[in-house]
Amino acid sequence: MKHLIATFLVLSNGLFGAPEKPGPEKTPIVYTDSVKSKELFDTLTYPARVTPSVNASLLSDADGIVHKIFAPLGRPVKKGQRVLTIKNTDPVYDYAPLAVNAPVTGVVSGIEVTEGSRVMKGQKLATIINPKDLKIVIEVSAYDVATLQPGMAGHLTAYGVEKPVDVKIVGVSPFVDPATGSATAELRANIDGILAPGMVGRISFKARQHAGVEIPESAISYRGQETFIRLVDAGKAKFQKIEVGQSRRGMVEVLKGVEEGQSFIVRSNSFVSDGEKVTVQEPEAPKS
Repeated sequence: MKHLIATFLVLSNGLFGAPEKPGPEKTPIVYTDSVKSKELFDTLTYPARVTPSVNASLLSDADGIVHKIFAPLGRPVKKGQRVLTIKNTDPVYDYAPLAVNAPVTGVVSGIEVTEGSRVMKGQKLATIINPKDLKIVIEVSAYDVATLQPGMAGHLTAYGVEKPVDVKIVGVSPFVDPATGSATAELRANIDGILAPGMVGRISFKARQHAGVEIPESAISYRGQETFIRLVDAGKAKFQKIEVGQSRRGMVEVLKGVEEGQSFIVRSNSFVSDGEKVTVQEPEAPKS
C-alpha cells in the first residue's frame, strides 16, 4: 500500500509539476511631469470687417435731373470739389445747374445715378470714402465688454494677408444690442497698404492674463465631488486634493493644492492606489 501511494505521488508530480512559488509583485510604471507656473490667458476671437473711417454720402439738395457728372467712380476728390450738377426742370424759369460738392477729401466709391437721371430732394447720389483711413469693426459679446478696453492689443488674420496684423482697440460701445447680445468695438492698425475696405477676417486677443499652473486633464482623478492629483513622493503615489479652475485646450488650471516643482503622475500602465510604490519612467529624449 505504501508503495502504491509513493508511486502515485511521483506520477502526479510529473503530470502536474511542482507547485509554483509566488513571484515578486510588479510595481506600476508611471510617467510624470513637474508642477510649473507659467502665463495663462483666455483667447477671445471675433469676426472682423475692415471699413473706411470716412464714408460720406452726397444727397441732392433739390428736385431735378442729373446734368453732368464731373467725378466718376474711383476719382480722387478734395473737400469742396464739384462732383456733379443737378438741373432744375421748372418749365418757366431756366435755372443754372446746382453743383453738388464733395463734403470730404477722398475717393468716389459709389455713384447711384447717371447723367439724365431724375432725382428728388434728399436722394442719395454718390459716396466718398478715404481708402487710406481705415478702421476695423467687431461685435463683442456682452460677457466680454468689460474685458476689452481701449488700448488692448490683438491680431487680425485675413484672407490675402500673409502675416497677422497688429491691431489696437480704440473704443468699445457701452450699448449692448438686445437683439444680438453684443456691442460694437472699433480698432485701428498701424500698417498702410495691407488692408483694404471690405476685407473680412478674425481678430484674437489674450485676455485675463495671469501666472498660474496648468496640468493635463488626464492627470486628474475624481472621488465623488472631490478632485485629486497623484503626486510622486519618495517613490510612492500620493493622492493630493486640489481645487481646479478653467479648462483650456485639454489643460486644467489648478487653483490650490500643489506647489512649484512637485512631481505628478500624467499616466500609468496600470491602476495606482494611494500610497502604492511606483516606478517612474524617464521620458524619452527627443529625436534629432
